[in-house]
Amino acid sequence: ELVEEAVYKHSIVFISSAGNNGPALSSVGCPGGTSSAAIGVAAYVTAPMMVAAYSLRETPEDMAYTWSSRGPAPDGHLGVSICAPGGAITSVPNWTLKKGQLMNGTSMSSPNACGTVALLLSGLVAQGVKYSPISIRRALENTAVEIPGCTKFDIGHGLVQVDAAFDYCVEQSAAAAWGHVRLA
Repeated sequence: ELVEEAVYKHSIVFISSAGNNGPALSSVGCPGGTSSAAIGVAAYVTAPMMVAAYSLRETPEDMAYTWSSRGPAPDGHLGVSICAPGGAITSVPNWTLKKGQLMNGTSMSSPNACGTVALLLSGLVAQGVKYSPISIRRALENTAVEIPGCTKFDIGHGLVQVDAAFDYCVEQSAAAAWGHVRLA
């Protein structure tokens, strides 16, 4: 109920990791896959990312990380809305005695998606385009790129595309201004 209140009452775009309990169906975690108000994010890895990160001798196909949680959610909604790159070399706390570390899974894809939405919102504000959490979700899902070999339960609507999502929001806002579309 808190996620729904944040999104619907306070107009907060709520993005959360889908979890790392895959690849079983209905393994989405809390809160990313437990509320249709949240934008649940799965982890995606490209073949070049796998080769670089894991020193593979053979190049596999792009895919959702095997441990990335899958939908559907217990209440029947998709559970995973989108996916984002789920691997990164990142800075880590000083107590690890390392300067950087390979991190992967939805702990990397969710911040990536948050950065995508931050760029999207910044651009919309700069252009004076009105938006809501629902219009942002719709833009992300409707412009995501499907990945061959992955199902909607694996990666939701697909790999997030910030430029296409921005263009979608601008187009929908213009259509709403003419009375053709109602923004939620």
